[in-house]
Formats: sequence, structure tokens, C-alpha cells
Amino acid sequence: MEKLDKEIGAKLKKIREDKGLTVRDVAEQIDVHFTYVSKIENGKVPSLEKLNKLCDLYGIKISSLFGKEIEPDDCLKSLGVDWISVREDIEENDYSPEQVKKALEILRLTKKL
Repeated sequence: MEKLDKEIGAKLKKIREDKGLTVRDVAEQIDVHFTYVSKIENGKVPSLEKLNKLCDLYGIKISSLFGKEIEPDDCLKSLGVDWISVREDIEENDYSPEQVKKALEILRLTKKL
């Protein structure tokens, strides 16, 4: 589990740095001491409340911290399709597999026109 903690900390640090924020900036915005942010980035497990605040601040979902990012293949990239958000839309709207299949069939038919 320690490896996962360090991986999550490293991801959070990279996101913070990519956004041009300092440890002190983040600490101030999530209402903690800057050393706590540093400890999180070095593998200390934060409370879910603080982790949620960090993710909100960084504009990411907590789930994105676990596992590897999925990179669409070149064909899908050329279509501009973001499959992760599509999947999330399907889940959020509680579409059934049958509804998704029907929508795909409609897309196939219109693509042939």
C-alpha cells in the first residue's frame, strides 16, 4: 500500500507543479499547514476531506489518482473522442447497454450517409 501512497503523492505534486502552484499556495487554499501538503506529496495518506479539497482545487476526480491514465489509440484521438468522459456520462445518466447500442447504431447509419 505504501507504493500506492507514494504514487498518489507524486501525481498530486506533478499536478500542483503543472498548475504553477507552490506548496504554500495549496496549503492556504485547502486550509492546512504547508508541511502537511508536502507530507501528502511524499506519501502520507491525507483524510478523504483533504484529498477531496485537493482534487477540487486541481480540477480532477479522485478516481484519476488511482491506476494509470487511459490513452486512446490514434484512430480515436483523430476523432476527438474522450472515452473516459463518455463512459462517465453513460454511468451518470444510467443508460442501459441496449440504449448505448441503439445510439451507436444510429451513429453508424449517419456516418454512412
